[in-house]
Amino acid sequence: MSIFHFKLSNYKSVKVSREIKRITKIDRQKLQDSIDIFQSELDWTEMWSIEDAQKRLEKGWWFYVIEKKDKYIGWAWFDFPNKKFCNLYVHKDYRNRGYGREFTYARLNECKNQLIENVNMHIHGWNKPTHKIINHIGWTPKIHYTFWTGGYDSTFVIYKFLLEGKIVQPIYIDDRVNHGGYHSNSLVKQRGGDTYPRKSTEIELERMDWLRDKIYNRIPNSKELLLKTLVIDNPIEEDEEISRIVEKYNEWIPDTVVSKGWLPVYTDLVARFQKQFGLEIFWANDHIEGEFYEVFDDSIEDGIMNVDKLPSKYKDLKIFSGLIQPLRTTNKKEMLEEAEQFGFDELLYYTWTCWYPINDEPCGKCHVCKERIIECRTIGDTI
Repeated sequence: MSIFHFKLSNYKSVKVSREIKRITKIDRQKLQDSIDIFQSELDWTEMWSIEDAQKRLEKGWWFYVIEKKDKYIGWAWFDFPNKKFCNLYVHKDYRNRGYGREFTYARLNECKNQLIENVNMHIHGWNKPTHKIINHIGWTPKIHYTFWTGGYDSTFVIYKFLLEGKIVQPIYIDDRVNHGGYHSNSLVKQRGGDTYPRKSTEIELERMDWLRDKIYNRIPNSKELLLKTLVIDNPIEEDEEISRIVEKYNEWIPDTVVSKGWLPVYTDLVARFQKQFGLEIFWANDHIEGEFYEVFDDSIEDGIMNVDKLPSKYKDLKIFSGLIQPLRTTNKKEMLEEAEQFGFDELLYYTWTCWYPINDEPCGKCHVCKERIIECRTIGDTI
């Protein structure tokens, strides 16, 4: 569980839906029915009862609800004595409509009116919807979402963030799952060979667990800072526009619109995932030489894409504007030098980058193997 804070000194009240109401008297049957539905979804061991709710109100807590069809389909509490936001919930049939954010704004608005200067919130690692809300609004510390495969670049980014004391949420997309879109039009079909999905998933998951243990031993507080890896093993939502653009620039299509395409098929997944969840995600891909890449890189400032800087011919690359790319101005050699400076270069030797291993060893032939500048050591070697 992590603790987050929000200062209201510069906060300006936000208009919220009239559906959100603060109540001071409890309809016991209505609330019990809603609690039963909640528990059927989550079976949360820390769930409060109607008696608990009544005691909270008597102590001055604030209770907000949304009611539909004579049922509470969402609620949120504010522990007034401790200035603490807690217990935000929206029924699964009503999610992705902005209610969670509205509950948060409703409480912030009233805190502002009551001249409360600081509030806090304790959030479990599994509560990703609330993480998303507070990151959007600007609670601190910020959660740094980043794709992690146990590879060279992504491990470098995670290690740097942790050394800077940042909270890191690693995300791993399991591409063995049929995520649809252009991803389902796999390279197996395009090239007639057994080349996709990658054959390295089990090795990558094992390598990430191993690296995590080493990180825990080397970086103070990293057990609190490095959240449990979020493995995406359910299909990502379809998006025809993103899949079409990835196909247009795909690196394996002979008649791509550029002389040499750039976008591997997995970029369909990262762009669709980012759009589905609306998160700012760090994408650890370093600088690549070539005219097409220069067009892409010229639009990036401090890792963030400025869509206005994209030439009209390439405006469709804006599908990647929600992905922060902190390594686009560096390369693997420079990363190794920086890692040496901060004392974690040895760890990079144990990262894994091969997509098509042979007998659990790097193939040495795929393009990620060819891009690697240091050997890949085997788990168990002395570190």
